[in-house]
Parts: sequence; C-alpha cells; structure tokens
Amino acid sequence: MDGFASLQGAATRAELISAGYADHEIRAALRAGVLTALGAGVVIPADLLDGTPEQQHRELALARARCTATPGRALAGASAAAVLGLPVWGLDTSRVAMVENGTKSRSRSTGVMRVVSDRRPASTVVVGGVPVLAPARVVVDIARRSPRIPAIALGDAALQAELCSPDDLANELDLITGMAGAASARRIIGELDGAAESVLESRSRIEILDAGLPAPELQVDLYDAWGKWVARVDFYWPRHRVVGESDGKSKYSGADGDGRLLYEKGRTDALVEIGNRVIHWGWDDVDQRVRLIARLTTMLSVSKAS
Repeated sequence: MDGFASLQGAATRAELISAGYADHEIRAALRAGVLTALGAGVVIPADLLDGTPEQQHRELALARARCTATPGRALAGASAAAVLGLPVWGLDTSRVAMVENGTKSRSRSTGVMRVVSDRRPASTVVVGGVPVLAPARVVVDIARRSPRIPAIALGDAALQAELCSPDDLANELDLITGMAGAASARRIIGELDGAAESVLESRSRIEILDAGLPAPELQVDLYDAWGKWVARVDFYWPRHRVVGESDGKSKYSGADGDGRLLYEKGRTDALVEIGNRVIHWGWDDVDQRVRLIARLTTMLSVSKAS
C-alpha cells in the first residue's frame, strides 16, 4: 500500500490498473484509509486532502475529465471553477459539469456527470492537462444558472485573482444575448466587486446592500493623525467612522490562535484610538442575517449621531 504514496492527486480505477495496481490492492487501501473515494471509481491518497470542497471537487473533476476526454469537451460550471481555484460555496458540485462546443448533441446527464452542448465560439484554457472553460465564461455561465450570492462570490474572487477583467466579462455577456439566464447574468455581473478578498466578505457585502444600509468601502488603509499606517480593514464607512471586520472560522484556530487573538485585540484598540468604532462578525453571524443587520444598523446610527 505504500506505493500509493507516489500518487500526486486523484486517479480513476482505470488509471490505477494501467499503472500496475490490482483491484484487491485498491480495495485494501480504501479499507485501511490510505485511499479515500471521491466518487464512483475515483480515489485519492487520504493525506493529500486538505478538507476543502474546492480541492475535493477539483481532483474529482480532473480525474473524470481525463477518463472522458473528447475533442471539443471542457470542464464547465462549478467543476471549472474548482479547477481554476475559485470558490464553490453554495454551488452544485454533486456532478462533474462539462461542455461540448461545436456539436449538435443535446445536453445530457448521468449520476456522476452533466454535459451541456454550447454553440458559442470555444473559450478554454488548459489546467492539469485538461481543457477548462476560460474564467470569464465560467463566471458568466454560473451567473446565468446559479443562486445569486454564490455567483457573486465566485465572480468577486475571479476579479480579485485577476483571472478575468470587466472587459472580459462584458464580452461574454454579449455572447449570451437571447440565451436562458442572460438577464440574471447581467444583473449579477453588475454587482461584482473585485476588492472582496473572501466568500465571507462577498456575502457580507451583498447582505449589507440588500438590507438598504450605506455601501461600505472595501479594503481601506487607515492612518493615524501623524500619517502612520494603522491597518487595512475589510469594510469602512468613512462618514460614520465605522470599521467592519469579517472573520472566518479558522482565523483564530491552530497553534497560533492565541497569538492571533492578541494581535487582533491590539489592532482593534489602535483603530478605536484613531476615532473609529469597530464591529466584528463571522459566518455564524451572517447566517443570522437579521441579527447582524440590526447590529450594523445600531452601530452606523450611533456613529452618525455622535
């Protein structure tokens, strides 16, 4: 079973058999926890998994794409997003999504894969030896078919990583005129902001705007009266002198969790000392949207009055 340590990622049963492994060895490695099944016929060494849904779906998608390679076919949707390093939070990853360009075949699905036909000019990149839809097309297609806030989070991430530009997105929007979901895609693309640095920031921003609260500035550098840099903050309402910080669940975990807490306390104290009020929230708070909006409304109202 030690031989499986040489694998660099997920592999299909056919790839393992071709590499010289026997079925009984694969089954034994699965029972021993050396290998983990990502889907039917696709496994990965357990020690390569990082626990994120992005990595799991990326490895699964690449493996399935390799074993079903067909001219004109490319990974699409959430599968392409995962392979491109984009977040798949809130997106359907139950099946690997693919697109076929230049064919007259109809869209079809199996229990593990969905293939959609596409008449648009092909727009692909190659990742890990596999054709993948180009980032701008992925963003627009997901905006056509997926829930609004996850689609915005993915689009924000693509702009933040400079995988595509607003012009690239505008070009893709032109190509979907008359297609299903075109109006939804245009609305969603109009809401993107590449300054957001995480899914939590993207979701928080939209929840704030949807509630009718003033739009915050994102990723703002703040300085003291002598011009010394104090901190870069996630959200800032300059008129109200309110700082908003969205903190992910893992931010204060791990061996350095206590040190991070002390650092953040000192950072918050410094922001308050230069005349700001500071509010922190995390995923649990955003899930309790009404409570978070009430906290922000109070903070902004008090700050404005003062």
